[in-house]
Amino acid sequence: MALESLITDLALILIAASAVTLIFKKIKLPVVLGYIVAGFLISPNFEYLPTVVETGDISTWADIGVVFLMFGLGLEFSFKKLATVGGSAFVTAMTVMIAMILIGTGVGSLLGWGRMDCIFLGGMLSMSSTMIILKAYEEYSLKQEKFAQLVLSTLIIEDIAGIFMMIILSTISVSRNVSGAAVFGEIGMLLIYLVIWLILGIYLIPSLLKKLGGLMNDEAMLIVSLAVCLGMVVIASWIGFSEALGAFVAGSILAGTINADRIERLITPIKDLFGAIFFVSVGMMLDLHLLVEYIVPILIIAAVTIAGQMTFATLGILLSGQSLQTAIRGGFSMVQIGEFSFIVASLGMSLGVISDFLYPVVVCVSVITTFTTPVFIKNAERVYKFLDKRLPDRFKIFIRKNTSENQSNNDKNKDWTEYLKRVFVRTGICSIIMFTIYWVGIHYLWPFLEEFINSQFAADLITAVVTCAFMAPLVNFMHGSNRDLFTKLWLQHRSNRLPLLSLRAMRITIAACFLALVLWRIYGIPYIILFVLALIPIIMIIRSDYITGMTINMEMRFMANFSERMLAAQKKERRLQGEHRWLDESLLVAEFQVTDSVNNRTIYDFTKSNAFQVTIIRIIRGDEYINLPAVSEVVEKGDILHMMGNENEIDSCMMLLEKEACIEYTDKDDETLKDYIYGQAFYNVEPEKQLVCCPINVEKDSNLCRKSIKNSRLRERYRATIIGIERDNLSIINPGIETVIQPSDIVWVLGSKRMADLLIKGDVLKN
Repeated sequence: MALESLITDLALILIAASAVTLIFKKIKLPVVLGYIVAGFLISPNFEYLPTVVETGDISTWADIGVVFLMFGLGLEFSFKKLATVGGSAFVTAMTVMIAMILIGTGVGSLLGWGRMDCIFLGGMLSMSSTMIILKAYEEYSLKQEKFAQLVLSTLIIEDIAGIFMMIILSTISVSRNVSGAAVFGEIGMLLIYLVIWLILGIYLIPSLLKKLGGLMNDEAMLIVSLAVCLGMVVIASWIGFSEALGAFVAGSILAGTINADRIERLITPIKDLFGAIFFVSVGMMLDLHLLVEYIVPILIIAAVTIAGQMTFATLGILLSGQSLQTAIRGGFSMVQIGEFSFIVASLGMSLGVISDFLYPVVVCVSVITTFTTPVFIKNAERVYKFLDKRLPDRFKIFIRKNTSENQSNNDKNKDWTEYLKRVFVRTGICSIIMFTIYWVGIHYLWPFLEEFINSQFAADLITAVVTCAFMAPLVNFMHGSNRDLFTKLWLQHRSNRLPLLSLRAMRITIAACFLALVLWRIYGIPYIILFVLALIPIIMIIRSDYITGMTINMEMRFMANFSERMLAAQKKERRLQGEHRWLDESLLVAEFQVTDSVNNRTIYDFTKSNAFQVTIIRIIRGDEYINLPAVSEVVEKGDILHMMGNENEIDSCMMLLEKEACIEYTDKDDETLKDYIYGQAFYNVEPEKQLVCCPINVEKDSNLCRKSIKNSRLRERYRATIIGIERDNLSIINPGIETVIQPSDIVWVLGSKRMADLLIKGDVLKN
């Protein structure tokens, strides 16, 4: 009897869905809306048509639908795809999601709803609908437009961020409280889960599929893919995460294999079937009596969704460096909520933490915003022209200077890719380690001190100081090693500046959150106050030369240990081949000429800009050679300037000096510092006027050992300029003055022949 009712209900669902879907296709409306309408028509809330018998069974089918929807989403995701979206999509997605979560929570509070209802409402309103936007773009032939590509990339980031949001919501739901420790603990567990995901993705499953390739016809491939999906769902449920996350991870693993397209093709019919059942079940939640009762909140939330998504999507796109036209067209596309909102609502219902009215309310908001989406997309260009005529000229000039129509392409170039890679890798590593420090400090150090120190005040203070002190180098590390690329991107296009500043603000915010979390757990002061106060020491840490030097030493030790085997193999191979790449081969020398009067400007006047990171190592003035000129040296017309730096620093210097009408880059090709030094004899430079580069091997009993560059006094005693340090086959180019020299370091110094003589005389350089 149960089987009969199940088949009857399934038949009714599919008949209603197919009929309504065909009608919606005919009138060119999104299929998702057709499923929702079909669900309402066969629900117990609509008495004029046959209704399903066992609604509980339909709920189970809907849960399976969520699993396959998330599995399909995972199949469309890969790290490579994520890397191609660029910084613009990331800035836009974070701006929209953070703003809408706060707005949604605030609107729920103003309506007098419960705390969990408000939090889940914020999550539901934070994400636009990929399916609805994509359908609209295809219908209006806009999919290949630049703004459309940016919006679709933004939606990828939103989908990924939505996974993390669901984990946080699950954690909050279990405790019925916003516990920072619990949330961070769950994210820590997620990171462990993602490590397992990476191991499986790289080593096990692709290799297994490759070995079994000869046996894998379509039937076997489908069964294996479903086994991976449901297996990961079971693992995720066992660990304590949602089934949706497990399905997404399974899809992501398979997305990295060569069979991804084939699997996606095979799984699509199953995903469509269960996806349809899920959306039909969403429609069955609609209750006309409930909707009439909540019509005012529905209209308010719909208006807030449209206005908020449109405003903050436009603002986010502008902050990412895009033009006003691109921002408005993109922002007007993201004015709806959709399928992921239903998944979030389904999560809240399954956990029993949201009110019964919230699900149908959100469905109605989705329906309203879906119908308005085509209207906004079609009229976005008209709105842009209207605003362009009426905006103040100053505002339009500012926007045009700091944005670009080509920013979507600009932030996908090699430099942007490398910069984003450095930023996200460093931010991820530092976040994990800072979380670990926080966990150890709060759960182990604090109880230990409370037990052995009589004073609670002293225990609290020591815990706070020690925990935050251990975090300080990581704050600096998170912002380090990017200055050359940051400067180059800053100078390349003015439109790069807003996204660069946004990414820097993001890292400062993350660091401040960790410091504030420690103090909040210890002292219980309102978190927002601690967060604002934490910004002050964060900025001081970033600007501290001492902490920067300490961070560089820690980083070099870590990288040497992490890559010890590889570096040893490289060293052995070079020794066998009789070659070695010295540090002076990593530095380039470029030539510039002063072509016009500079009005008694000194070297300092040119180099005081933070963007000027090269070193002027020589001025040629007729027959005179001025080596390593002082910053007070006046530059004259006709001078030839030789500037040293790495490739990015030289490129930045060229872009910076393009604004100087009096200095031009000469036709002479850049050359390595090593070739430059050896080439002085070829150009008949007298020995006494030649620059030399010397490697100082630092032994344990050396006077330089364990001293900072500042305290080594190499410049004062020997007129030696330190250009780099080699440590365990790793190089530090232009180290900071607080960098500590370690035993076995090779310190590279640049100076005159007299410098070399003084170093030999002082027994610093072995003859």
